[in-house]
Parts: sequence; structure tokens; C-alpha cells
Amino acid sequence: MNSDTMTRSGNVKEVVSRDLIALGGLPFYLLIIVRASIGDYPYFLSHVAVALPVVYLFSKIVKGSNLHIARALILVVFTSMFYEHLPFTIFASLVWACMILSLYYLNVSGREIIKGIAAGAVSAAISYLLTMVIVPLWI
Repeated sequence: MNSDTMTRSGNVKEVVSRDLIALGGLPFYLLIIVRASIGDYPYFLSHVAVALPVVYLFSKIVKGSNLHIARALILVVFTSMFYEHLPFTIFASLVWACMILSLYYLNVSGREIIKGIAAGAVSAAISYLLTMVIVPLWI
């Protein structure tokens, strides 16, 4: 089904919801890691790179976590820290909140979403702490 069909059939909300959720997808997350590796951003790169296996391990321990919302939270936290610009942080946070609403709209259980949020928060915290130890060893 192409996008014209989706739009004409009245499923615009579903298309937008899926697009928003894709921001927490693994391909987008890897795109951010690759872009960060091109520049001289050791803290940002290590934050997002370390958080990825941490969130994966967390999801194995706490079954039923939504990894899209978890990875998106990690990206919101670390890109906001990287840019240190309040309007960007507000915008990224609003997009992330819309992702949560999109998951509800697409009938993802509240429990799965909450577990995903916890996975993202725990992974971001662990990654932040590990990065404070790892990166000074590189520099």
C-alpha cells in the first residue's frame, strides 16, 4: 500500500504514528552513531554507543520493553546534552512525547511503554556513568 492510498483511506494518523516511532528504530540509532563517529565527539559517541548494548541487555532482563521508545529516550537525553540548547531539548522532548502517544494510538500496551521508558532511562544513566570512566582514558 503506497502513501497516497494510506492518505486517501483516512489512515494519516497511523502513517504519522509509525513514522514517529521509526525515530526510535535501530537503523536511525545506528545512523546517529555513524555520524557521531565522523566528528570529534568522543563523549557523545560513547554515550550512544555504550547505551545500545546496555538497553539490549536490559530488555533481555525485563521482558516486554518497547525498545523504540527506549532508544528514542536515549537519543533525546544525549543529543540534548550535546547541543545544550533549550529549544532543541523542548522540541526533542515533544517529539518523544508524541512517540508515546503514537504507541498508544497503535495499541501498544501501557506496560510495554513504561518498561521501555525505564529501559531507556536506566541505559542512559549507566551509559553516562560508564562514559565518564571510559572517555578520559581515550583522551
